[in-house]
Amino acid sequence: MNLQTRRICLRGLRRRKCEIFFTAVIILVTFLCWWLKVNRNEPSNNTYCMPIDVVYTWVNGSEETFIKTIKQYDAGYDPARYDDKNELRYSLRSLEKYAPWVRRVYIVTNGQIPHWLDLSYDRVSVISHELLSPHPETLPTFSSAAIETFLHRIPGLSKRFLYMNDDIFLGAPLYPDDLYTKSEGVRIYQAWLVPDCADDCPWTYIGDGACDRHCNIKECQFDGGDCNANIKSKSVENINTKFNESNHNKNFDIRAFPTKKSRRHAKTTYRNSSLPFKELVKHKNLTTLNELRRIVDSYNKRLKSNPKEVAIATTTNRTLSNFKMFKSTKDIYSQSLIYTNMLLNQFYGFKARHVLSHIGFLLDRDIIREMQEKFSRETFNTASHRFRAANDLQFAFVYYSYLMSETRMAGVEEIFNEFDTDDSLTWSDREVRTFLARMYPLPLDWSAVRFFEEVISNCSKDLKSNKRNNNIVYSTLVYERYEDSNLPTITRELVSKCALLTEALLTNFGVRSKYKYNINSKRAMHSNFMMLISNVSNVVDNLDKIRQNPRKFNCINDNLDPIFTEDNELIRHLLEDFYLSFFPKRSKFELEAQYRNRFSNLNDYQLWRRRKRAVLFVGYGFISILIRLVAVLPVISVMMHFMTMESSYTMSIE
Repeated sequence: MNLQTRRICLRGLRRRKCEIFFTAVIILVTFLCWWLKVNRNEPSNNTYCMPIDVVYTWVNGSEETFIKTIKQYDAGYDPARYDDKNELRYSLRSLEKYAPWVRRVYIVTNGQIPHWLDLSYDRVSVISHELLSPHPETLPTFSSAAIETFLHRIPGLSKRFLYMNDDIFLGAPLYPDDLYTKSEGVRIYQAWLVPDCADDCPWTYIGDGACDRHCNIKECQFDGGDCNANIKSKSVENINTKFNESNHNKNFDIRAFPTKKSRRHAKTTYRNSSLPFKELVKHKNLTTLNELRRIVDSYNKRLKSNPKEVAIATTTNRTLSNFKMFKSTKDIYSQSLIYTNMLLNQFYGFKARHVLSHIGFLLDRDIIREMQEKFSRETFNTASHRFRAANDLQFAFVYYSYLMSETRMAGVEEIFNEFDTDDSLTWSDREVRTFLARMYPLPLDWSAVRFFEEVISNCSKDLKSNKRNNNIVYSTLVYERYEDSNLPTITRELVSKCALLTEALLTNFGVRSKYKYNINSKRAMHSNFMMLISNVSNVVDNLDKIRQNPRKFNCINDNLDPIFTEDNELIRHLLEDFYLSFFPKRSKFELEAQYRNRFSNLNDYQLWRRRKRAVLFVGYGFISILIRLVAVLPVISVMMHFMTMESSYTMSIE
């Protein structure tokens, strides 16, 4: 190869390297532009440990397609029930203003798209029921209770997410600490008690040990079995047995204390008595004491009532499969609350429970799955309803009740470590004192301490006899020695292998709440609730009250009477003006005022996106082929020139 040919080849190689370099730069710049586009609106999460998304449910009941669809299943539907008053638009504005830390927003619809929504905004997505529902045969559904059963199935949804209705807006800065803290767990905002299951029968009467004839009906679960024919004799027997076994005074009888003051004195006497350690292990746990107090109170309550009026009921039917809601003036929502409370009574015992405030609910996807697995049949029944029904599960109510009621059992080692405050794997005399103070009624009696020492000594002898066979000797640490006592070193192994101590620890300290939660006592400081009615003056007054003191969560619920069309139209304008007074600026979730979405249906929008992606794929493929051709052509030309030069050189030699 001569010098001229070599220079031509070098120039071709340099040109190819330059083209490869510029191609790489173009690809890198394209990638950086895409990354900046995706992350330009991503909120900073440096302050918070976990991302939190927001999920809305929304429907436009004034759309013709929706009206036509719903009339196929319910010809007499109420159009006001599904009317859209632009609440979602202003709720998103409030979210952007007062909760900028939110990662993404998901709007769950039946396929509708708000005409003002900017679908190109990376932090918002519209999700259809068809994508989420595990039972497509139950669609379409018009029940919010049914839709709530599959919200946690949104692809890419954060583990913890904030569920909000579109009629809720933020009126003050909202922080993740308002919803959840690592030390306290989820914060719960309760409101009023669950509606009574019958007249003159609040839930506090059910399962309290006394027969209440107003509650002895199926709708109230037959008073929780309090009116059973054998309850009187069993209660008296339990009272005498529990008190006489646990008290040194064998003549003690609760029937001698008919008044509240005398009963309080009797309980004080009982608490201050020195009881054997074995009996305390048997009766000291919280559940047993509550049961004991319930039996005492119910017995005295029964003594005051007329025995002839005590109704005899059949055994309570614990299954709710054939539940039929009694006829009353209560609405569907109240009836479903009562049904859900009856179900919770079946699983967690009789209790008067509170309804949740009208706020955003912080939910955990894993807890939802566990809850739905526990109430699988009821969840499926709720999801299968096209319209709200009396036997629906009230999602937020059952979720937080499940969260507060579920328990777990702590192991002996875990309980031992909680008393072992210096992490020495042994209990000092100070730690033993703490253990006894939590086991015994105060003030501590010396006989109880002596009994505890006997238990430890006996268990230690058995353990040492086994250890000697293995040539293992225990030594007592200097700072763990016990004054004025021959008590051996109380190790974790000793406690775990001592049957009586193990029983005491598990009975008194083993049951724990499975999830962390904190019931917020200042709910009024965090929420406003208003019911829109067809009364203009009432609406103006209530809107002004919210203006005066907007809170973190503000709910304006719609209950307009469709008969008053003129008043309702005026109220609609008043509500729009109210929202604009708080949030007049367009948010990034919205299109500019002069634009509207081309698509009103999610299926049409997704079809357009698929076609767009196909065109982009073909275009990018064609461009990449051109780039490769441009990069290869110079090399080909150099090679062709070299081959021509070589052939001519060969021919000249010949």
